[in-house]
Amino acid sequence: MNALDAAASAHPDARALDDGRRQWTWSQLRDEALPLAAALRSRHGLQSGDVVATCLPATAEHVLLLHAAWYAGLTVAPLHAGLPEAELRARLAHLSPALLVAGDALPPGRTAVSMHELTDASRSSPAAETATALSAEPGNSDALCSILYTSGSSGAPHAVAHGWRQHRAAASAAHANIPLGAGDCWQCVIPLHHIGGLAILTRALFSGCAVRLHDGFDVDEVAAALRTDGVTVSSLVPTMLHRLLEADDALRGDALPPLRAVLLGGAGAPDGLWQRIRARDLPVVGTYGMTESCAQVATADPLRWREEAGTAGRSLPGVQMDIRDAEGRRCGSGDEGEIYLRGPMIADGYFRDPDATATAFKADWLATGDIGVLDRDGRLRVLARREDMILSGGEKVYPAAVEAVLLRHADVTDAAVVGIEDEEWGQRVAAAVVLRTDTDISEVEAFCRAELAAYQLPRIWRVLDALPRTASGKILRGKLQEMIRA
Repeated sequence: MNALDAAASAHPDARALDDGRRQWTWSQLRDEALPLAAALRSRHGLQSGDVVATCLPATAEHVLLLHAAWYAGLTVAPLHAGLPEAELRARLAHLSPALLVAGDALPPGRTAVSMHELTDASRSSPAAETATALSAEPGNSDALCSILYTSGSSGAPHAVAHGWRQHRAAASAAHANIPLGAGDCWQCVIPLHHIGGLAILTRALFSGCAVRLHDGFDVDEVAAALRTDGVTVSSLVPTMLHRLLEADDALRGDALPPLRAVLLGGAGAPDGLWQRIRARDLPVVGTYGMTESCAQVATADPLRWREEAGTAGRSLPGVQMDIRDAEGRRCGSGDEGEIYLRGPMIADGYFRDPDATATAFKADWLATGDIGVLDRDGRLRVLARREDMILSGGEKVYPAAVEAVLLRHADVTDAAVVGIEDEEWGQRVAAAVVLRTDTDISEVEAFCRAELAAYQLPRIWRVLDALPRTASGKILRGKLQEMIRA
């Protein structure tokens, strides 16, 4: 049975989708997705396996379209709605989608339809046409479900292809740590073109929980939804949680009785943020995953969140995790090295990119490029991206460690650290900070001298109005390096 049919059959009257203005039950979601699915098949001639690219904001209409495409046996490729035209053209050329669904301003020279036109076409589809268009049962477990681009925060983005097999395995692993069902509600603030957002939709589909959808991060709206909309699980990146805590002093665990867990991932969280989390008694669990792993592969135990605060917890069921040195040998407990992953949720490779696939996917293992360490209890701490680690005068400098010190300064509201090439030192440590007041940067530098080893001290400083970040909150370190060099 198609997954959407199964959800509608098992939980017909349970809340499935809520955008803050309207709610859909699972049966209503299915009934509104079917005519869209028929329009994709009959009006646009799409066949099972065809790729449908979307370039839309995170609205309920977009969610309905994704479910419709899946129901019709299609592969979805959500793209960032704010991509510059040149980048959008490059990704469309790489994907060669059978159809692009975008806003009313459609890019020229491409088979495209606006969401408005597609919705109108679906409303005019007679019931017989809908039944005929969807007579073939879609949902083959080996079929391709999605193609998503990595964040590109440290380099060129890669397109990652996931089948339904990987999405189901990822959902099963996550469910073992935080079981969800009808009556639960997962707050989705992460963009739908990001694996952290799209995976919420697929995991809700398999579990029957509702999705509380947000089109972007509005701190007041997100806080209000946590209080009033029955949210039991939320997914945030550290920047989002920091802004929530800054804006709302009353946001505490005892004021959010339905909330079971806030999954915190996408970037490292500084110690100061974890201290505020404990002080607010918020059930925040660290998590680790990536586009290639279909989101989470390690997550802290929500029942032991205080004990495991600051870690990404243990690997989820079905996930094998190794820490390896530069020669590929397995590291011991407490030794840092590159994180390697294996499991049924790991992608088979990059879409139409055999060279990048050969580099990262090795003998059934994914070489993540992330540097981490496992403690004696098997809990993971992620230290840095391999390419983000700074080598200065032969010493390793982890940006997150320096950033954590910077963020402890009362007048630093945001900070990022990168390496800048240097003939003498190999790289010099450079810091970019956003300041709360007109604080002299020399005060921040003096603070760091008291807290950091000499080799960790930033030698280059920049004060910025805002740091360059992706839509999911990650620092665009390559862009920041360009800004510092300028």
